[in-house]
Amino acid sequence: MGNARANSGIAKGGHFDVFLNFRGSDTRNTFTDCLYEFMNHKGIRIFRDEEMLGPGKNISEILGAVECSQIYIPIFSRGYTSSRWCLRELTCMLECSCRSTRKDILPVFYDVEPSDVKLETELYNSALNKHEEELGCTEVKPWKDALTKVAGIKGWCLKGQRHGKVIADITEKVLQKITIRQRYLPTDLVGIDDHVEAIKKLLSCDTSGVRFVIIHGIGGIGKTALAETVFSQISSQFEGHSFLSNINESSSCCGIVKMQRKLVADLFGFSLRETIDCKEGNSTIKEILPNKRVLLVLDDMDKKDQFFNEVMNSYSYDPGSRIIITTRDFLMTNVDGLEENILQQSRQIFLFEMKEMHFDHALLLFNKHAFHTDSAPCELYDLSREVVELTGGLPLALEVIGSHLRTISRAKWTTTLTKLKEVPHEKVQQRLKISYDALGCEGQQIFLDIACFLVNKKKNNAMHMWEACSFYPEVEIEVLIHKSLIKINQDRIWMHNQLRDLGRDIVRQENIRNPGDRSRSWFLKMSQAKKGAKNMVALTPRRSRHNFTCEDFTNLKNARFLKLYGGNFAGTCEDILPELRWLCWRNCPSQLLANNFVLNHLVVLNLSGNITTEKWSGWVEIMVASELKVLKIAGSMSLIKTPRFSEFMSLERLVLKDFQMLAEIDPSIGELQRLKYLKIKWCPHLKELPKEIGYSIGNIRGLSRLVMEDTGLVELPETIKGLVDLKHLCMVNCTCLNSLSDAIGELKSLIELDLSGTTIGNLPRFIWNFEHRTLRMNSIGIRIHLMRDLPMQGQSARHLPHSISNLRGFPSLSMDNTRSVEFLGIVNGRGDVESSPSLNRTTLNSLRDAVGEIRTATELYQSGTAIGQLPSAIRKLLSCDTSGVQCPIIYGIDGIRKMTIAKTIFNQLSSHFEAHSFLSTIQESSNCYGIVRMQRKSVADLFGFFLRETIDRKKEIIRSKKYYPTSASYLEIQADWGFLRWP
Repeated sequence: MGNARANSGIAKGGHFDVFLNFRGSDTRNTFTDCLYEFMNHKGIRIFRDEEMLGPGKNISEILGAVECSQIYIPIFSRGYTSSRWCLRELTCMLECSCRSTRKDILPVFYDVEPSDVKLETELYNSALNKHEEELGCTEVKPWKDALTKVAGIKGWCLKGQRHGKVIADITEKVLQKITIRQRYLPTDLVGIDDHVEAIKKLLSCDTSGVRFVIIHGIGGIGKTALAETVFSQISSQFEGHSFLSNINESSSCCGIVKMQRKLVADLFGFSLRETIDCKEGNSTIKEILPNKRVLLVLDDMDKKDQFFNEVMNSYSYDPGSRIIITTRDFLMTNVDGLEENILQQSRQIFLFEMKEMHFDHALLLFNKHAFHTDSAPCELYDLSREVVELTGGLPLALEVIGSHLRTISRAKWTTTLTKLKEVPHEKVQQRLKISYDALGCEGQQIFLDIACFLVNKKKNNAMHMWEACSFYPEVEIEVLIHKSLIKINQDRIWMHNQLRDLGRDIVRQENIRNPGDRSRSWFLKMSQAKKGAKNMVALTPRRSRHNFTCEDFTNLKNARFLKLYGGNFAGTCEDILPELRWLCWRNCPSQLLANNFVLNHLVVLNLSGNITTEKWSGWVEIMVASELKVLKIAGSMSLIKTPRFSEFMSLERLVLKDFQMLAEIDPSIGELQRLKYLKIKWCPHLKELPKEIGYSIGNIRGLSRLVMEDTGLVELPETIKGLVDLKHLCMVNCTCLNSLSDAIGELKSLIELDLSGTTIGNLPRFIWNFEHRTLRMNSIGIRIHLMRDLPMQGQSARHLPHSISNLRGFPSLSMDNTRSVEFLGIVNGRGDVESSPSLNRTTLNSLRDAVGEIRTATELYQSGTAIGQLPSAIRKLLSCDTSGVQCPIIYGIDGIRKMTIAKTIFNQLSSHFEAHSFLSTIQESSNCYGIVRMQRKSVADLFGFFLRETIDRKKEIIRSKKYYPTSASYLEIQADWGFLRWP
């Protein structure tokens, strides 16, 4: 390579994945050529020189390509050191790799030994001595140093090896590194690069032994984001990987079991049985965990957590496993005694403190949230810098305050900044309180309710309570989300720990000495409730076994939320808790002892306990509240038949869960005309639903979601066809269900049918007449989306069923995570269907030409497949022989080889066009300088000339537009991001 010049077709502008460094006369037409062709076929961007560098030529162009490359492959041959260009390039490669941890050197020893390259023999010394005589020791010494250092890097020795296997190994290693980098940071993360590299260095994934890396720091400083980023980059290097989030919030026994179930499912692909407890889960994990080299992330862990002790002390790991822990508790990093135990098991602990952001990074993050740009307007530049200085570089504070300032007029910025200056620097919560103070009265009440009681709780139940209190939750929740104070994830309310602590601290400040005088209290003593509590709106008394009386709650006239653990009510309770909207009672008694216990304004009732009789055991007085909207009952071990529901006429949501002996639902359930959501879970003896469900007169015709999960259901009643508004029907894990009633085909509003875990063997014909609907079925490993997709996820069968060709309303097709060998021509003749084939993490090796019959597709979604050659049918999707501009889009998450299939398309179709260009990794070059470089490459590739060095971005775009229409047809692949759009 040292005797060569850049191949303009490959090396003009842009970045390269690989830089090949070799002595041309030794290996150009043999090993190097084979390696180049093999990697090029895999879509790897390679810099390789073809022509001799004549006298007087400047090597700066070559060294520029070295700077722009990510992986360097020097090929050491016997004549390598006779080339000064090779040695200069090698020195430059070593300098670049030392400056950036994202650049790697992968040496190949072609017909020499590492000892030769280390200058321990005479093979290379003779040529270097000759260079010293001609150039002097000063210039040659860096070459010698580079040779000895690179020779110490683990690489490939070709003597006695099959070249084909070595080439395949090198390519696999390069692809692995490229894939990791393509999954690099999301765009909304700032200043995390150095932290990521530091964690990866501590993990040292290529060494043996087990390593623990503990990331510690205050809440909101970015520990989870850092762990997620590292996890996404290195997870592919392990046999199994799992990310367990918010462990501190799941530290109860039930939460630990959930984490154990997720851990086993992620690492080993199977589920622990539903009835397993903590102890059994630990035993299973201890038995199977040592069998795999795993990457495990434990997010937000506390030293006092039981799960922490299991992970650190009890579990054994396969050598090479890595465990990352994030924690707010600095005391957890005090590993005296614990470290000794770990070191005895060939384990090591490394600590990493997450510190405040660098000012420049903090300013950039603030600007993104305050202005949706990387820089502030000129008139707010100084104020923005002052705000960033006051936030102390805490990412969460920057996000929240930036989002808040975005919602107010710029004239109020100065006042807000003045208020920020009055807050002590070390008290981050007070800075966050600025966004809280900006809320209205209702918004503040909702924020405090969430912080004290409702973090990670379902949103719907809370919305009913707030609506009953006239807090206008639909509006206020949007305000809270907009100000980044909460997020809604899968219908659950998420709030950052720092904000949760802020809300609780606000409540504490109401009366530091007497908790009974606060507006909210958790684990309140009943003696304190008797003395005060006039301002109390929500509370959780301490766990109790004694009987409550009316006197205990006399002062709680304004309480709207009450959560009890055990105990009972006794005596006359007339007019008790007049404003209560939500009662949650864990470990409730089997029979209520109170008289006249009527809660007229109750809207949410959640009972968990062993209710034993069919007459509601005295609970009916509470349940008949005229405004009751949500009723959840769980945990009865002996109830065989539910009591009557006819008194609950306002009910909208009904959940019956964990009724081990329940065999019959009372027919009066059909009278709940306002019911919209019905969920029955873990009732193994329940074989059928009452036929009253679905009757045309006085029934629950408004029901929109029916969930039957883990029940003994054998069949659905024919009357179910009367549920004209039913949209979602779920029968997950109903293992006795082996057929479907034709009545389901008459549910015109149905958009989702989930039969996962059932024993249904054949689907009825009406299923294929569904339009714009979703069907999930994993009993045979198939999940079918008729609404937007038709994926096969986890497919173990070799073929798709031929009946799929009958599908209607079929806009896209995907095969995700399958083990299918081939894709049958079952969509032949469906040319009128707008379909977008999706191939995600499959082992699919080829596509049948039948896919080409889907002529109107505009997107091809591929990721992680083994497709090497696209059939002629796929080319039809690009319509290369038609006029007009075609713009196919390949989309998918990072790291799933979108670029590989783009490169495959490019290589196979480029000969059909007058000009072609491949612009790669555009997102990483989206700044002004990077855009100019991409523009230069595009013009050079398509039109063969260079734009001048001093041209700016706007002028370059204008000039590019002048030349693009002159080419009748061209192919341009823009990988990862599109920045130019010409008509």
